[in-house]
Amino acid sequence: MTPAIQSAAVCTLLAATWTLAGPAFGIEPTADDPRIDARSGRLLATWPKDRLFDHIHMRLDLNFPDISKPEMEGMETLRVVAVGRDRSQIELDCNGPVVQEARVNNVPCEFSQEGRTLRVKFPKPLANGMEAEVAIRYTLNFAKNRGEGLTFSPGKPGTSSLTTQSTQIHAQGEAELNSKWFPCLDHPSEKLRTELVVTVEEGYEVVSNGRLVSKGPGPNPGRVRWHWVQDLPHSAYLVTLAVGKFGVVELGGPGSARPGLPMPVYTPVGTEDNVRASFANTPEMVAFFEQRFGRPYPWDQYAQVLVRDFSAGGMENTSCTLLTVGTSRATGPSQDNLISHELGHQWFGDLVTCKSWDHLWLNEGWASYCEALWNEHTGAEESPEKARAAYTRSVVGFLRGQRARNRGSAPEAAAMVSNRFTDPDKVFYKPDDPYSKGAMVLHMLRQRMGDDAFFQGTRLYLDRFAFKNAETDDFRRVMEEVSGQSLERFFDQWALRPGLARISVDEDWDEASSTLTVSLEQTQTVDALNPAYALTLPVLIKAENGDSQWMYIDMDTRSASASIKLAAKPTQVSVDPNVTLLASIKVEKELSMWIDEALRGGTIYARLLAVEHLRDCPEDAAQRALAAIVSDAGADEWLKQAAAAPLASARD
Repeated sequence: MTPAIQSAAVCTLLAATWTLAGPAFGIEPTADDPRIDARSGRLLATWPKDRLFDHIHMRLDLNFPDISKPEMEGMETLRVVAVGRDRSQIELDCNGPVVQEARVNNVPCEFSQEGRTLRVKFPKPLANGMEAEVAIRYTLNFAKNRGEGLTFSPGKPGTSSLTTQSTQIHAQGEAELNSKWFPCLDHPSEKLRTELVVTVEEGYEVVSNGRLVSKGPGPNPGRVRWHWVQDLPHSAYLVTLAVGKFGVVELGGPGSARPGLPMPVYTPVGTEDNVRASFANTPEMVAFFEQRFGRPYPWDQYAQVLVRDFSAGGMENTSCTLLTVGTSRATGPSQDNLISHELGHQWFGDLVTCKSWDHLWLNEGWASYCEALWNEHTGAEESPEKARAAYTRSVVGFLRGQRARNRGSAPEAAAMVSNRFTDPDKVFYKPDDPYSKGAMVLHMLRQRMGDDAFFQGTRLYLDRFAFKNAETDDFRRVMEEVSGQSLERFFDQWALRPGLARISVDEDWDEASSTLTVSLEQTQTVDALNPAYALTLPVLIKAENGDSQWMYIDMDTRSASASIKLAAKPTQVSVDPNVTLLASIKVEKELSMWIDEALRGGTIYARLLAVEHLRDCPEDAAQRALAAIVSDAGADEWLKQAAAAPLASARD
């Protein structure tokens, strides 16, 4: 999912292994420990729900008797198998539907609704391993739902577009919101096949997951019944529905980059030409991700539906992404990041789904990283240099997004992988951001493993957990399997603890001994709960004649330094010029080195950092260097923009 305001989100909390790390370090929790409720002593954490039944299949028969009203009649038929032992009842999340009747294997049975829970009592216990069909008839008034469950968006008579004039209804199920319009085990850990049979007024389009198997007359004149089938398993939060009067643009077809896959875009009537242009890269994105991930697109179609009053920027429902209506007004490829992000979810999030919300980064970090992969791919169509620049720009965005919002340490802050939350929706907005930090973890892993092993591991991960659930350790073990590397420490410090490394770097040249010394100091909180990061800082050294060499400084303590003898004083000493670390790095060095790096740096990122340093320098030499970059017709546009005016992104 992409939040409405920003494409990388942020709020909660420390993985179970780190949450309880205090006593392991000899530190007992105090009365004001944020991990524990001071009054009750309860650990403030959320654990996955019990999975007492294997949910096999769900059919929803839905009727909207009057499209102008937020009212629905539903009949759910759910096939389940008892797990573990004989079961006398089934409990389902039900936070809106008012149940009228329940049957098990067509036998009427007792049921009760208390709070957000529906309990259906079986006429006789269901034996372990045996299947039952649970039928639930209910009604729903969703007038008060805004962005949760089903949203009702009334039409505006007198407006120019048929779409705007007419009612729209759409679903939003993430995180645990679909129980607002149908009873279910509302948790990502359960997967099942689904089908929706929806009856609405004639003239409206109905879109859902999977493929449309039939469309025909309803039970009464002027009514139409739509039947959608998703016959591969997916999680309940990914079930979707959109009803409205749309223009339809088909991006697929034999002449597209991905023939054989329907790719309709449902958009407000009158915006079809604009959408055809702005969404034009979708087929190539599908083909590229299939090749990159070594796994065919998993679903029957890829629909994109642009809806009103949407609470997010995009939502990756299986085979049917919903997007805000504002994307219909976009021009050119300006929405490629959003489109590639939601499309990437069809593999990461839909095909393989996080086992619980504490592992959300496996969905959102990967989808964000798909933006970088797509930008790298489009840049490669021009040149390898453009590919590196486009990819680096995405990565720098992730780094700065995380760096600006994350200043926490344990135990006050919680890690990216953590069950310290009580509201799953807030996991999407935590400071240790599953979007940007998750994408940075993947970038660092790729740098560490190399492309061949990294993408081999990615393919194995998708193959092994296809149509299943995974958690962080599952992903780690796959990457260890293909690389031969031990990655526990890597994931422990970048995923299972909060914050990031903050490093002060001092570069000193000793003329008498022709020695360069680079000294490092970790300035973030370092204590029993927050040990110094173990990392390797790469440094690129360039001589006046253009020769270059690398220096690697290993550290797992507060401070470290390394020295190297050189033939002459270097003109450049670039720290982490390929953005290999999730760190805030402050460098002290001579102005002449910053200028040389800005003009002739070895990487686009090294030049960018130098340009940004020079912007704050009043010296004439610094300003002349910036002017030279702005006037250089061959300079990268990213650098020219940085040299011309201050960037909006925060630097720390």
